[in-house]
Amino acid sequence: MSRSVWTLMCVIAVLVPTMAACDDPGQAPHHRLVVGAADNPMMRVVADIYAGALRRGGADVADAVVIGDDPQLLEKMAAADVDLFGAFSRTLLTELAPQTTPVPAEDVFTELNQSLPQGVSVGDQTLVVAGEPGQVLVPVYRSAALSKEQMKTVNKVAGELTTADLEALAGKAGNGDEPRDLAVSWLTEHGM
Repeated sequence: MSRSVWTLMCVIAVLVPTMAACDDPGQAPHHRLVVGAADNPMMRVVADIYAGALRRGGADVADAVVIGDDPQLLEKMAAADVDLFGAFSRTLLTELAPQTTPVPAEDVFTELNQSLPQGVSVGDQTLVVAGEPGQVLVPVYRSAALSKEQMKTVNKVAGELTTADLEALAGKAGNGDEPRDLAVSWLTEHGM
């Protein structure tokens, strides 16, 4: 083997692993998803259900849940520090756009979508209803952070999670059970 061929092979041997370590130019750099939650047992369980479903779907999700109220979590979304959190539709709408006249229940979801900051969306409404009509649990997410597949996973949770389920899980979490363990059990029970 000639010296120049040997040199070329050595250069290739060094460059290939280096190039493989770089992100493909056409793809976004790897991003670990971060889930947020309000500091109460119910929303902690919701966060762990979303995180667990995404992990089971193959997503890289941070272990720690970021705690904050809805405005704080939206601020963290603007800084790309949180990618997903659960919120109740009417409460979030009231915080984003205080209304002098109440929005009819059937219009809350539409109004909420229009009031969210740019780059933030809501997924499918869950079956979880709290208090007044129109107060429905929804996933709030950074549009650029979740893929279509990941949103399908989150929306699958929305189609399964009921008020009774969440109230029971929140009660257990309030009595000291670990929200993540409760979420794993619920996901397994629902085939997710």
